[in-house]
Amino acid sequence: MKNKNTENNKRISKNLFQKVNLFFSKNKGFISRVVLFIFLALFTEWLIFNRISLNFQLSFNLVFLVFWIFIGEFLLPKNKMFKLHPKNYWAAFLTPLFFNIILNLFVFKYVNIFAISTILSTLIITLLIDYSTGLISGLIFSAYFGILFGFDLKFTIFLFLPAAVVALSSRKTKRRIEIILPFFWASLTQIIVAYVINLYYTPLDYLIIIESNFLSVLVTMGILPFFEYLTRVYSEIGLLELGNLSNPLLKNLSLKAPGTYYHSMIISNLAESSAEIINGNMVLARVGSYFHDIGKVWRPQFFSENQKNKNPHSDISAKLSSLILNNHVTYGIELAKKHRLPILIEDMIAQHHGTRVKQFFYSEYYNQTGIKDTNMFRYPGPIPQFKEAAILMICDVTEAMVRSMQDLSAVDLNEKLDNLINSLFFEGQLDDCGLTLREVKKIKGRIIRTIMEMNHKRISYPKVEAKELKE
Repeated sequence: MKNKNTENNKRISKNLFQKVNLFFSKNKGFISRVVLFIFLALFTEWLIFNRISLNFQLSFNLVFLVFWIFIGEFLLPKNKMFKLHPKNYWAAFLTPLFFNIILNLFVFKYVNIFAISTILSTLIITLLIDYSTGLISGLIFSAYFGILFGFDLKFTIFLFLPAAVVALSSRKTKRRIEIILPFFWASLTQIIVAYVINLYYTPLDYLIIIESNFLSVLVTMGILPFFEYLTRVYSEIGLLELGNLSNPLLKNLSLKAPGTYYHSMIISNLAESSAEIINGNMVLARVGSYFHDIGKVWRPQFFSENQKNKNPHSDISAKLSSLILNNHVTYGIELAKKHRLPILIEDMIAQHHGTRVKQFFYSEYYNQTGIKDTNMFRYPGPIPQFKEAAILMICDVTEAMVRSMQDLSAVDLNEKLDNLINSLFFEGQLDDCGLTLREVKKIKGRIIRTIMEMNHKRISYPKVEAKELKE
């Protein structure tokens, strides 16, 4: 009887351990974030009050963590990018937020309560991710200090309203000089709010608000590249700087694989134009197109756009040809990691062929062996996970198709593009990207228009002798 009870206890303990282990493994991200906030609360009390007390920690953490769970943990995962790259995007959110909270704790202790500014973290997070995420960060920052100062709703509003203005006014920022604009709107908003809710004390307080916000903007301009490099989540400003054609990776591509370089430039125009028509990220579409084939610097002669005379694939097996073509994706990903390119550009390198079958080499292999095995002739994938990656895929296959067309007409192009997009749908390549049928139709129309404009015929002028032109 005792042995049976012992076995039951062991089994119960084992099941309990497995359940606890499963819970921690599934929620380790959430748990680690909660622990970080608890440590932040400990540091806050030690810095501001020169002590650490159980009562403060229990009351502060209970209120703030409940707020964080309902706002941060509930709303942020709805952003698709937090699901695709949780480590990168949580780092891009939490690092500026923690940095700004800690910075402003010192500001409060050694300067003035009116010097506390939410601009830095709100602006960086808006630029790196999007304005709704920036808005959430502003709300969390404001609530943190509002709870710290005795659940002061007025002070929370005083901090949050300028944060909302910053998020909204900086969402389309593409140049560094434009970062200065949110400073004016935020400072004006904060001064008005301070006056309306009776937080005004002396004229010096207004000056402190302006100075603090201005310094926050200057610091943002300086440290934004650091956060981009650290998290590999880039703002449109960083993407535009990265897309400079003197970039060493692009220079190397132009020297070793000039045909691929030219192909990438054409696709960048198509992708940017297509992203514009559906209100996508035009900068990401363009810059991602520049880098999508950087892996072709390894054995460039095996890709048709770089071949001059003999096709080297005719001397090797279809399976080896397939491996070489796959390598431009895997090597491109290696280069992206090595040079810390944006994580979304790494995705575009991986996803621009999806998991499509290389039909030519598969047919050759099947005719030689009679074996039906498409897996060894598929690109490694995955299929496109966001709209700009899908646009790149469509533009890539379209450009290859146009190069093979003898006579280019809008009617023929429309028909062939219809067949091409339908095949992508039937193969399931566009299942996860989020494009709607209406958006695909708009993209198709824009691609046709752009290609026809790029390939228009020049007027044939009559030949005139140079002597006749001389006065």
